[in-house]
Amino acid sequence: MIELPDPLDQAPTRDLLHHYVDERILNRATMKRALQLSGFTPTAQAWVRFFNLSLLVLGAGLAVCGVYFFFAFNWASMHRFAKLGLVEGALVISTVAALWYGLERIQGKILLMVSACLVGALMALFGQIYQTGADAYTLFLNWALVITGLAIAGNFAPLWLLWWGLWNLTIVLYYDQTGNFRQTNDLFALLIFNGLSFALAEGLRQRKLAWLQTNWLHRVLGLGLLWVLVLISFNFGDRFFSYGSNELNPARVILYLLAIVVLAGMTTYHHFVRFDGLLALASLGTIWFFVDRWLFEWLSYDSGATFLLAGMIILGQTVGSILWVRQRQQLLGGHA
Repeated sequence: MIELPDPLDQAPTRDLLHHYVDERILNRATMKRALQLSGFTPTAQAWVRFFNLSLLVLGAGLAVCGVYFFFAFNWASMHRFAKLGLVEGALVISTVAALWYGLERIQGKILLMVSACLVGALMALFGQIYQTGADAYTLFLNWALVITGLAIAGNFAPLWLLWWGLWNLTIVLYYDQTGNFRQTNDLFALLIFNGLSFALAEGLRQRKLAWLQTNWLHRVLGLGLLWVLVLISFNFGDRFFSYGSNELNPARVILYLLAIVVLAGMTTYHHFVRFDGLLALASLGTIWFFVDRWLFEWLSYDSGATFLLAGMIILGQTVGSILWVRQRQQLLGGHA
């Protein structure tokens, strides 16, 4: 028998407060005050901080976009030294400004993010001026290597997300240009990199690092890992069902089994150790994808009844997953 926690021991959440209103434990006036005390109703100061931060991020993003589009529009009319000088000058100014504000302040972190973006602009500009014949993936590889120091110094989640995205682009473009994209080697590389990234970020979150105490970063990393698992299932299924089992070399089978192990470990951790509603739902969806890939091939697509049955199965899986996650959230006090 499952023992529900004492409501007085649960952290205040919107769902819990609305439940108390529905049960007539709280009235509407008390509910409004409870939302204010719990921090769910923002104060005037909170709105001012939000708009200041939003305008700062918007201004930084528009400034970086302005640099890119400025050179794209005036490319033919500018000397190469002027192009390099302007980007390098902007890079120096943003870096110095970040150090002046201090990397512990949000202004300094955002300016450091601008510097990281300008590093890519400088490398792309150099590659266009001096045609070296290098492959496209080398741009993102060098960009990621150079900003590694900035990411370590800044301890800023968006900056680390940029670093993570550059490495994924590097892996994909490398195997795409060698003609082996969506094959065993690149999926192995993507699985290892994204698996280690997610595991490391989750481990550092457990150590209570301040810049990692945010829900969105580990969710993005988790969804990225789940997407790689879907690609592996696609690759294995295409080879098995379209070309026959003779096309399955041992490496492809090992990769598929490893994907199942990673999916099982990720699902177990986020369901029973540190529950996260979004990742739990996404993990369940990925599990159903692995199962349905085999089920639907076994059923056959020759009749309309098969499509109807497949739709009913997917609908039942979706509804069941949502109900399970909601029940789990309520059991844990409504935490997402």
